[in-house]
Amino acid sequence: MMRSSRAMRARRASMPGTWTWRNTLVSTTTRKQSDIVFVAGINGDTWRYPGHRRVLAATSPVFAALLACKTDVIVVDYIDRRGFEQLLRYHYCEPTQLNSVATARCALDAAYKFLCSPLAERCARRLDEMLDAGVALEILRDLRFLCARLPGAASAPPLPALSDDAAARSLAQCSRWCDSLAHNALLVLDDDADTALNDERLEDLTYEDLALIVKRDTLRVSSELVLAEALSRWATAACKRTKRELTSANKRAALGELAYCPRYLLLSGEELDRALSLELLEPMERALVTARARKLSAPVPVGAEQESLLRRWARPRPTEPAALPVHLSPRSEPPVEEPQPSKLCARRPKRPKQPSFAPEEKRKKKGCCACFGEGLLRAFICLFD
Repeated sequence: MMRSSRAMRARRASMPGTWTWRNTLVSTTTRKQSDIVFVAGINGDTWRYPGHRRVLAATSPVFAALLACKTDVIVVDYIDRRGFEQLLRYHYCEPTQLNSVATARCALDAAYKFLCSPLAERCARRLDEMLDAGVALEILRDLRFLCARLPGAASAPPLPALSDDAAARSLAQCSRWCDSLAHNALLVLDDDADTALNDERLEDLTYEDLALIVKRDTLRVSSELVLAEALSRWATAACKRTKRELTSANKRAALGELAYCPRYLLLSGEELDRALSLELLEPMERALVTARARKLSAPVPVGAEQESLLRRWARPRPTEPAALPVHLSPRSEPPVEEPQPSKLCARRPKRPKQPSFAPEEKRKKKGCCACFGEGLLRAFICLFD
């Protein structure tokens, strides 16, 4: 009977949807003393995590409010199980395992929602180390709702989280780490715009996330055609998601004002023809672009709004980065420039002295008065000689 019960427990531990605190997160003795069980995960991918009310209630006001109920099982269905596991690891003073981008992103989300600013800092620094164009797209997909300064961020946190000043400070610190990471991610997208715009993950972005990228004036693309083709692919994917017919009108409706982001007048020749053939612009707008590019008369009178649009399409993009990155990791550390000495403080190299073989008496310089008197004396001698 004893062997069968042990086998059954081992079998349950290996079943999906259960968690037995592997990797020495909590010892067997501590596991028996746990008085609460969390069922954490989203979309059906849930694991069970034993915990201790007194320990976790003291970590944050969110845990305190969550553990105020009398039930022994609490369902946390708004946080990925990997992020919740790293949150518990931090609170139980176990080393966190932020080995992948997905785990670090989930842990950052859990740290934000449970107001754990030290874990949010750790996740932000780890994600900054792994930051490239593809990772930046993944980060911005979820990070926009955790930031305080990005467009589309949550207007206000949950009211229970702001019941005291400590909770408000923790929330502000978490948002600050998210803002710094998002700032660095946007700079990476600026610097490697071609890779980001050709990445297939761009098609999965929401309209707000796409607008956050393509509206940037500092996108350093090799050609505006790359941006136009990326917008066309996103519009095609958006029509398929909403089960709309793949027509030019539907694609323009899906893009809205984003269709005006490529600077068409920076293109010429075949590239301009390919960009206009995508039909992101209205027929009359395409005719105006063609006339302006070929220096022909406009087919219709150009109004002030259209003239402003044509000038914007002809304006070159800046080559300098928008700002300096926030130093979160060695990857974002700014280059150290050697200080140049000031012109006032710079010392001029000394000229080497020329050797002189004249006698010591002749090498002595005479004063101005002595030279004048000697010359005057020689003049008188010549007169009276």
